[in-house]
Amino acid sequence: MRKSTVFLAGGAVVALAVAAVVRFSVVPGLLQLPADLDTTLQYTGTADMLDPAAIQTGDLAAAIKKGVPVTATEHVRATSTQGQTAVVVDEFTLSRDGNTKISVTTSRYAVNRKTLAAAPAPSGTNVDPHEGLAIGFPLPPERTDYTYWDPPTQVGGTAAYQRTERHAGRDTYVYRLQTKGPLRDTASLGNDVPKSLSKAMLLGLAPTLPPDLQQQMAQYASLLPDELPLAFIASADSTFWVDISTGYVVDVARKQVIDASLELGVASVPLGAVFSLDLKFAPDTVATITDDAATAQQGLTLISVILPLALVGIAVLLVLVAVLLSVRRRRTRRSGPPAPAERTPATTAGV
Repeated sequence: MRKSTVFLAGGAVVALAVAAVVRFSVVPGLLQLPADLDTTLQYTGTADMLDPAAIQTGDLAAAIKKGVPVTATEHVRATSTQGQTAVVVDEFTLSRDGNTKISVTTSRYAVNRKTLAAAPAPSGTNVDPHEGLAIGFPLPPERTDYTYWDPPTQVGGTAAYQRTERHAGRDTYVYRLQTKGPLRDTASLGNDVPKSLSKAMLLGLAPTLPPDLQQQMAQYASLLPDELPLAFIASADSTFWVDISTGYVVDVARKQVIDASLELGVASVPLGAVFSLDLKFAPDTVATITDDAATAQQGLTLISVILPLALVGIAVLLVLVAVLLSVRRRRTRRSGPPAPAERTPATTAGV
C-alpha cells in the first residue's frame, strides 16, 4: 500500500475519532451546570405587607399596605464542584423604595450538575437539605413533572408540566408549582412581620373576629399571656417558562401569600394574610436570558451536529480519495507498455 493511501486512511480514522469525541464527550460536558456559574436575576412586582408604624400606633385598619412596588434580586453562584456535584449558593433579596431591604434569604445546595437534582454534599461541606430541584431544571428539560423545593415551607412540591408554548421568542416547556404548608423559614417574612401578638392588640382585633371567637376571647381574656406567638401558613403559586433546547428558565411568575393565626387552646384564630407577593422576571432579565439561550443553542448545534457531520464528511472524502488513488494505480499497472519480444538466435546457412 502506497504511503499516500495510508496517510489518507489514517486521516479518515482520526476525523471519525474526533467526531466521536466531540459528540459523545464534549457535548455532554457542555450540557451541565458550569463550574463558574455566577448569575444575577432581577424581579419586579408588588407586595401587600404590614406597616410597622401603623401597628405601633394601634391603627389596625391601616396595618396592611397594599400594592407596594417591590423589586427582588436573586444571585445564584457555584462555590465549588467535585465530579458531577456542584455546591450552589442562592441568595434572594426583596426590597422596596429602591434600596430598603424587606428580607434576605440565603440557601446553599448540593446539586447534580446535569439533572440539577439534590446530590450528596461533598465531604466537609455544609449544605441545606432539600428534595428535588432547587435552582432550575435539567439540561435539557423534559415534558414531565418534577419535584421542586419550596424554601419557605421546606418541602418538595410538584412542578407539573402544563404545556409547550412560544414565550419571549423561545420554544418553552411551561411548569406550574403550587405549595402550601406551615412556614418554616421565617426569614422570608422580613423584619416588618411580628412573630408574636400582644394581648392588647389581639383584643383590639376582637371586633373583626367571628362572634363565637369574640365570646371566647372575652371569657378567657384574663387567662391570656401578654404576648401570644403567631403561627404562619405559606402558600405559593409559581409558573416557569423553560427553554426546550438549553434548559434556561427564560421567565418566572411567582405569587406567595403568608397567613397568620393564633392557637388559643383548641381554637385557632385566623388573622388573615400578613404578607403577599406577586413577582415576575424584569423585562431586561427576560431579554438577557433569551439572548443567552439563542447563543447557547447556536453553539450546541455547531458542536453537536454541524462539526461532527463535517468531520464525518471529511473522513468519507478521505476514504474516497484513497480508493480512487488505489484504483488508478491498478489501472496504470495494467495498461502499461508491453514487455519487449525475445529474439530468436540466427542460424548459419550451409553449416
